[in-house]
Amino acid sequence: MRSRLLFSAARCLRAFRAISPARRHLKCGSLPLEELFAPGGPLRTFLERRARCEAQLQFGGSELLAVAKLLSDKEQELQETEHLLHDENEDLRKLAENEITSCQKQITQLKHQIILLLVPSEETDENDLILEVTAGVGGQEAMLFTSEMFDMYQQYAAFKRWHFETLEYFPSEIGGLRHASASIGGVEAYKHLKFEGGVHRVQRVPKTEKQGRIHTSTMTVAILPQPTEINLVINPKDLRIDTKRASGAGGQHVNTTDSAVRIVHLPTGWNQ
Repeated sequence: MRSRLLFSAARCLRAFRAISPARRHLKCGSLPLEELFAPGGPLRTFLERRARCEAQLQFGGSELLAVAKLLSDKEQELQETEHLLHDENEDLRKLAENEITSCQKQITQLKHQIILLLVPSEETDENDLILEVTAGVGGQEAMLFTSEMFDMYQQYAAFKRWHFETLEYFPSEIGGLRHASASIGGVEAYKHLKFEGGVHRVQRVPKTEKQGRIHTSTMTVAILPQPTEINLVINPKDLRIDTKRASGAGGQHVNTTDSAVRIVHLPTGWNQ
């Protein structure tokens, strides 16, 4: 406890004494992420402009700006902590190293959170979905890969505590999977899985390979949002119902029975 208090006090003291601190480059993410959040970068400039606009309009503040403020505070905390790495107290330097590691992880998480908040939401993000997996190029190995992918999505749904119901399942001869579909329901299920759709590829030595050669196999994933229930009201005045009867010889029944019916929705022109 005493060491933690000493660490906090020393960090604050160094922050006031520092005139022009030299800041190290944060190695806590990929290069594109660092370029986006670099001082004067496009994303940093956008956040600063948005903060000024909301301040002028006296808005309460959005979640995006709240996370951006946390990021700024955490970066300031990291900057103050880095000066303690040159302190004469060895215990203080060790505490600073642990604190820097923790700050870097939190900064990376905040940056990724900002990126996610910038992605526009869709009306179907809250919907349930239909998952379809189909084996592609690669024969039996592609079917084994498809089976592994389907099991992965099932385990991920269990981890997220979503409802997972298998609708179709067509296995192969050696334990693979030709095609399968499942219904997945839960909080923001479609939002988390909508980008999984497409062709997935694996390069490995398959179980069916006896000479140790690497094969490339593919499989496809389709993510379809389930539509929500809606109340459809059709005004009978908007419908035109046309009936047709057969003509010619054939008896009284042919001439009195409506053998063809067409319903036209007048506002849209749709007919059935």
